[in-house]
Amino acid sequence: MRNEWIIGLVLAATAVGSDFATVVVQSKGPFGTYPYDQPSAVLGEPTSWIYDDDIYFAPFACSLVYGAWNTDLRNERTVVTLGPGSSIVLGFDHRVADDMNNPYGIDFIVFGNAAFITQGVVRPDSDMGALRLSSPAAVIGEKVKVEVAQDPNGPWFGFSNGPFADNLFPTNRFAWNNEGKTWGQALDPLRPVNPNLKLSDFSGLTVAQAIELYEGAAGGTGFDLRWLAPQDFEQLRADDQTGRRWIQYIRLSSVSPLAGEIDAVSDVAACGD
Repeated sequence: MRNEWIIGLVLAATAVGSDFATVVVQSKGPFGTYPYDQPSAVLGEPTSWIYDDDIYFAPFACSLVYGAWNTDLRNERTVVTLGPGSSIVLGFDHRVADDMNNPYGIDFIVFGNAAFITQGVVRPDSDMGALRLSSPAAVIGEKVKVEVAQDPNGPWFGFSNGPFADNLFPTNRFAWNNEGKTWGQALDPLRPVNPNLKLSDFSGLTVAQAIELYEGAAGGTGFDLRWLAPQDFEQLRADDQTGRRWIQYIRLSSVSPLAGEIDAVSDVAACGD
């Protein structure tokens, strides 16, 4: 009886799965130098805290004005740098479905290390209720091409006209507590930012006001499978039970003259939709 109970727990845990990419299927460099050299840095959740060992020697919350870099508080890598011509293929442990019931219809989110430019210096103790974004708004980021597939060997279908990862919308892991002037509750990396927001919508806002525009989301660039070219979307097979088209693998490639960075990839909403 005890063995059956243990087996049941194992099966239940397996069924739960992960809301984030779980495996690096393929990788092709060049990648960055340490600590930006490991494709496996993109597995699991996006970075929450960063340790600055260069200027302040202190922890920083990963925010829309302070992107992931270096290592986290456990001295683990936060992002991988995609050099010219490099790519990585990530896999989920479940199918990521085209689900029109997801917020804004977004199916998955790619997190980079982009950041909004501010009108002042970002410090560990900065008051995000006073610190303002530049006007006009601008983002320090690169372009990372995103392609999807149902099989790790393809065929691959890309978002040729964008969006591109490692740009809008910079990761922001926590809400801001204006009263206490400190970071508050964790924001949701499975919830997409409204894709209708434009860069100009952030011009001159305080960081706290910009975070409010995220509406509880932790940032990242959202992708809807229906944004693929119609002929590509139609080539995706539909799930026998749900009737929804789906993907399970994502290829991320450098397309910018400046190397792009990737932190994590999440499936919007419930695991396996």
